[in-house]
Amino acid sequence: NPALRKACFEVMQALKLSKPQNDPVYLFMIKKEQEGKPYNVAKMAAVNKFLRIYYARAMELYK
Repeated sequence: NPALRKACFEVMQALKLSKPQNDPVYLFMIKKEQEGKPYNVAKMAAVNKFLRIYYARAMELYK
């Protein structure tokens, strides 16, 4: 879904601007950029990691 992809991309841009040094998603995004991944590829990889973490935490609540 393009709208969902754009919303997630905006979240990653906001995360990059705030630079939280202890956030695993931010650290993962920086690592991917240092590996030489293109801008969009690094952001979408970080979105996938964010969604996996969010899903895992949401599932913990319902167990």
